[in-house]
Amino acid sequence: MRNIFLERIEFMLKTMKTVVRKPKEVTPNLGTIRDLKPIHVAQELSFGFGDDVVIYDVRERTPFVSFYIVATAANDKRLKALTATGEQALYDSFEDVDHVEGRNDSQWILIDAHDIVLQLFTKEERKRVDLDSLYRNCPHKTVVQESKPVYRKRKAPATQENKA
Repeated sequence: MRNIFLERIEFMLKTMKTVVRKPKEVTPNLGTIRDLKPIHVAQELSFGFGDDVVIYDVRERTPFVSFYIVATAANDKRLKALTATGEQALYDSFEDVDHVEGRNDSQWILIDAHDIVLQLFTKEERKRVDLDSLYRNCPHKTVVQESKPVYRKRKAPATQENKA
């Protein structure tokens, strides 16, 4: 009886078509972002008409930058407004902007504030560059801000009129 059973199993194994299935893509534990500066900047961008605002913690990938904040604007005019909002949010979060790349008629604007870098795109340009797939394994957080964010802001510098 045992021989018949083994013969059936051998026969089934020989006739069975082997199907190789790819394992499901497992998203690793991406951690959380606890630093408040990039969260405040991302909240301002999201409230200032930025779509799909994502913070990527890239400290383990690069020694030069701690956080990338990626945001999308609906059109070119919104992109310019989002750039101004990003610069002001960095200033309010006590981050000085080192330089801005891509100002004139660009669809991709980079704002470098040393350890926080803002990457602002139009929808088409974000799809084309696909920066999100490059950093999808880094710890990241999607930010959607529906009400005005409240946090401690840097005071504006005193002007000559205020001193007198």
